[in-house]
Amino acid sequence: MHEHIPIPSGYDVYWEKWTDAYSPEEIEILEPEEDASEETPGMSFEEEINAEFKKFKNIQTIFTPFGVLPLTEQSLASTYFKFWVGHTNFKITSKFHTLMSNVEGVESIDVFTPYRFRIGVAKLFKDRVVMSQVRQCMVEYIKENQNGYSQEAHDN
Repeated sequence: MHEHIPIPSGYDVYWEKWTDAYSPEEIEILEPEEDASEETPGMSFEEEINAEFKKFKNIQTIFTPFGVLPLTEQSLASTYFKFWVGHTNFKITSKFHTLMSNVEGVESIDVFTPYRFRIGVAKLFKDRVVMSQVRQCMVEYIKENQNGYSQEAHDN
């Protein structure tokens, strides 16, 4: 799954493409096996309701800030954003969020752990250029502020 990543000799950021947990390969739209809306003679009201509900039980959904939405290829974040995960060998402090957000082309930033974050690269920017600039500003900040950085990392 993950290829061998060499241990860096100094401060560094390594990148990997973000994988959507709900990738199109994982989405399976299931069609109803039969038309459950057809009335069957002798069906009780409860059986009719259950038959009607059966049509919708196989629709995959996802909870979002906008409520429950059907999970389709159009609703996947990976359809609209170019996400990359950055792995560092230094702690990501609050200062790094500001540094990364000032890089042209960085559309979103999510810090997952003290050593892992995700950026979204805007559609009209080249991924590698933006990622290189993010890496450069982070590494330069550490080199310029090694003493202050150690205290800031400890405080966060």
